[in-house]
Amino acid sequence: MHKQRVFILVAAGVGLLGCLLPWQIASAGFFGTLSYNAFSSGWVGYATLLGVLAAAGIIFKDTDKTVVLPADTRKVVIVAGGAVVLFSLLGIIIISSNATGNYGFGISMGMGPILCLIAGVGILGVPFAIKGDGSFKMPTKDSIKEDMK
Repeated sequence: MHKQRVFILVAAGVGLLGCLLPWQIASAGFFGTLSYNAFSSGWVGYATLLGVLAAAGIIFKDTDKTVVLPADTRKVVIVAGGAVVLFSLLGIIIISSNATGNYGFGISMGMGPILCLIAGVGILGVPFAIKGDGSFKMPTKDSIKEDMK
């Protein structure tokens, strides 16, 4: 399998782990805590999960997995990574705006949306950073234009 595909698959795995980890933690003081993952965090969590699964699934579309991603597949991966970044940022903003806490009671943010954000940035950056020969090269403005052709 080509390095681009491996790194996208690893980043999607991190994103899936982020969807399973707590997104919100509600503390009720003496009575205990409740945690909510992406599935119980509403449509933002489902949209993030859909982006992660789309990025992981699209790399298996081609029959020859030892070559670099074709241009159309690369664009779908970029859109899926952008969606993961967008919806995990939206989840962080929504959870942070609801975060309160007094005397041991309150709502705080878990580790899940942060991991999803990191995974989304990874999914978004891999098609630009890892070239066709498998080498890592920092993307420039010109190389991004060339990759989008």
